[in-house]
Amino acid sequence: MSKIQDKIKIGWKDVDIDIIKTSFIKETTDYWGQYNNRTNKIEIQQEAPEIDKANTLLHEVLHAILYHSSLNQPGGPLREDEQEEQVVNSMSNWLMGVFVDNPWFLDYLKDTIHGKKSK
Repeated sequence: MSKIQDKIKIGWKDVDIDIIKTSFIKETTDYWGQYNNRTNKIEIQQEAPEIDKANTLLHEVLHAILYHSSLNQPGGPLREDEQEEQVVNSMSNWLMGVFVDNPWFLDYLKDTIHGKKSK
């Protein structure tokens, strides 16, 4: 089984990934991770189930992509926090569904990207 690495390259930046023990679940929110552009870090709660860690990592990577592409900046289409969260949550959940329901798909992408011959 693969494990989460401590860095992920997103565009031109290496983003740190920390698995943290401190829980930041509050009464009104229920989330397993966060992306902080100021510290250039993705944090994921250690107590999250593995499938939730994977979904959270994908979710937070999408937040980082939006930030670095300026889509959530003033004047951008996702400038409101609620809009950004709705888009990121929908896209990450649907993508995870595609990956779970089609186990061949990620291998195909990986092989194709790295120039391996596919079946």
